Amino acid sequence: MKKLLGILVLVFLFNGNANAGVNEPGTGLLGSCKGGLKWQHKKLKKIYLESDKKINVVLYASCNASNYGWSSRKGKNLKALHKKAYKGCLKYAKKHTPGEDCYLFAVNEEMVWKYDKAKASAKAKAKLAKAKAEKEKFTQIDKKPGRFFADQPDVNDDYQIHFNYLLALDSKDREWDINGKMEKILLRLNKFMLIATAGHKYSDGLGKKYKFDFRKDGKIDITFIRLDKPEKYLMPHPNNYLGRFLYDKMKMQNPKKIYYNLVEIAGPDGGEAGVPMGSTFLLNRHVKGGSIDVIRNILHEFHHAQGGGFECVPGMGTDAHYPGNPGSRKQLQANDGKKIGSTYIHKVEGCPELADSVYLTPTSDQPYDPYELICKKNFGKYNLARHGRTSFCKWPFISGNYK
Repeated sequence: MKKLLGILVLVFLFNGNANAGVNEPGTGLLGSCKGGLKWQHKKLKKIYLESDKKINVVLYASCNASNYGWSSRKGKNLKALHKKAYKGCLKYAKKHTPGEDCYLFAVNEEMVWKYDKAKASAKAKAKLAKAKAEKEKFTQIDKKPGRFFADQPDVNDDYQIHFNYLLALDSKDREWDINGKMEKILLRLNKFMLIATAGHKYSDGLGKKYKFDFRKDGKIDITFIRLDKPEKYLMPHPNNYLGRFLYDKMKMQNPKKIYYNLVEIAGPDGGEAGVPMGSTFLLNRHVKGGSIDVIRNILHEFHHAQGGGFECVPGMGTDAHYPGNPGSRKQLQANDGKKIGSTYIHKVEGCPELADSVYLTPTSDQPYDPYELICKKNFGKYNLARHGRTSFCKWPFISGNYK
């Protein structure tokens, strides 16, 4: 309790420096943002000088490690320009640098953003203290009967798909991991997969299911994870952050597993995936309709988590999807047990077939490992160097892996 109070006091002490406002010059390290912002100021300064200094110009900016947002205004009423430019900057910061505030970069000829190590350090400490306080609070709240916070011991060493019920720091816990909702969806998904694959014209009636990670008690192994960042810090591509978080913090590093997340955020789309991890964003408009929408999305992303869609598959587009509207693209998945497309079996020599994935059971007598294929580029019998685009490796940070 004393530790928590201490953190809250630290947040209060630094809070005055944690949020920017109109007329507050930036003090943080600009890094890769500097070149682009100086270019914007150069254009504004030209307007100011060519008007014989009668037209004022102001530039506000936000910056993070990989991107920046900005807004500028020109006119005679300097006070009004500051307010409008700051407001405009906040709008673009939300899109391009989520979680970052806006600060004054330049006024007329002068660039007023000056790096101040002490102030930048104070703001960083304030953010860290606030995050620690939030994390501490949720650590206690999230402890519930039947919940697991780590991948449980495997019942075999076969390839398998491990599931995470994953929340951002500010996400609402709907308890899908412990109320049976998530397991029910996943078991239903595998039933659809079995029916659809058995009905494929080249399957000879043999249906296949995905190999799930089960606990010793026979239940699907689902790990509960609450991130150390709120949703806005994860955008626009949450999986870029999740990949490193799962690998570094959660030690989910088994190349014989696909780590799949059901995430309580809206996300940029219904889901996204590569090898060997993917996510479905449960609050996105494409999957909020109910269990069937969630199942469709997971089946679709499973395909990408196994390397698809391979451009060599008949009818596949250059963007790893079937071309056309979303309705026709459902051929990628089992589509409620009614159909699965040519990506499953197509008989094109040198091109992988989903039926041969090591993550399906019964296992093919000539299986392919998506991790070896996509991340290691060990193509073996497959002619992927000639056949064009596939999915992406989500572990490009590991030595020897390709993106």
